[in-house]
Amino acid sequence: MTEQRKKVWLSISGKIKNEEDKETLEFLTEGDLYKENNRSCVTYIESEVSGMEGTTTTVCVDAEKVSVIRLGTTNSIMEFETGKRNLTWYSTPYGDVTMGIFTKDVFINYNDEKEPTRVSIDYNIEIEGVTNSQNVLNIKITQ
Repeated sequence: MTEQRKKVWLSISGKIKNEEDKETLEFLTEGDLYKENNRSCVTYIESEVSGMEGTTTTVCVDAEKVSVIRLGTTNSIMEFETGKRNLTWYSTPYGDVTMGIFTKDVFINYNDEKEPTRVSIDYNIEIEGVTNSQNVLNIKITQ
């Protein structure tokens, strides 16, 4: 059951560190917060800043895990559970890639209505079984 959607502001920052360099991406965007199947979800449209223009991203938070679903020019479903490794596919205009995601830690803050206000994920990405990068994703949700 989908509840009413609320307009929210998302402050999103991502840090990627690989052998060659370190990259930080930060942007502010508007999104929708809603509840679906006992989990909170936030949906927003990617922009040129993220390099995924034409993609809609949905971040769903429940007691067990955080899921990031992207549909559009980039397609993927990434699931983050502390201490677990998940395999996923990542489809881009340049081709498809199979990725392993090892989640070191997931941290979630909630408000009084049990809605997430901050989501922080620390994870490694493996491509072809080799650790490709260390990543941190932070999402701050304000109404």
